[in-house]
Amino acid sequence: MSHPETTSPAIRFFHENDIGFALAQTNREGWDCTAATFALHLAHDGDGCFVAEVDGKQAGMVTSTRYRRTGWIGNLIVPPERRGLGIGSRLMEQAIRHLEHAGIATIRLEADPMGVNIYRRLGFRDEFESPRFRCEPRSTPGARPWPPLLEADLEAVAAFDEPRFGEDRSGLLRLLHVGALTSWRTPESGKLAGYLMAQPAAAGARLGPWVASDVGVAGELLDAALGCFGDGAVILAVPGPNVACRELLASRGFFETPSSLRMVRGPDVGRGQPENVYALATGAVG
Repeated sequence: MSHPETTSPAIRFFHENDIGFALAQTNREGWDCTAATFALHLAHDGDGCFVAEVDGKQAGMVTSTRYRRTGWIGNLIVPPERRGLGIGSRLMEQAIRHLEHAGIATIRLEADPMGVNIYRRLGFRDEFESPRFRCEPRSTPGARPWPPLLEADLEAVAAFDEPRFGEDRSGLLRLLHVGALTSWRTPESGKLAGYLMAQPAAAGARLGPWVASDVGVAGELLDAALGCFGDGAVILAVPGPNVACRELLASRGFFETPSSLRMVRGPDVGRGQPENVYALATGAVG
């Protein structure tokens, strides 16, 4: 019988029945994923998510997300007993190849420290830190009750989002809206100035995507959302250039947790306006 040390991993598509494996890995690492996290990846990019197998057993995974001009890679994880065998690099190469075959030259990711050296070897370069934040929810008396974001608003939301995020992610926004715990827009009518969605997370709720024209609008959306949560933590990740968001979150009782590193490979396109992005949707999709 062959041994893992001498057996090359086979790479195949990620299927729905791999979600249990994925959650076991992310739970062990303390990543805040749910089954809905991976269902979203399969719905948006079913042909861009991959699993490595060694001797017929799952030995790692990675996801990729394709937008119009750029792509994202995320959820690269290999069980501890399979590390050091090149499986992570093989998965990354598969995800990069998939995106490049689709005409995507610019790829971004949010790197945890363990993966940075792998990504640099594969041609990724540092862009900026993305600090993460956490708080226990609390009521926000007096917060203005902004109207919920409705399906009919999504076309306007996608148009508002595109120059700020740097890409057309209308398809992803529609999927996120379906699964959102709560979602808000402002103002109720007229030119859109901001929106916020909150997604289910293992710890409670994840804020994001959250995009606003200025910090005043962002604060009103935040207060509307925080008034909706019961027990459990609220978490989010913020692009580093958005210094105003860090100050806003501190004023609402959030504290900073270890950051990720935004990295990019290929031409520097699709950077958007990170100072207007107050929370990523997730680290895996931007």
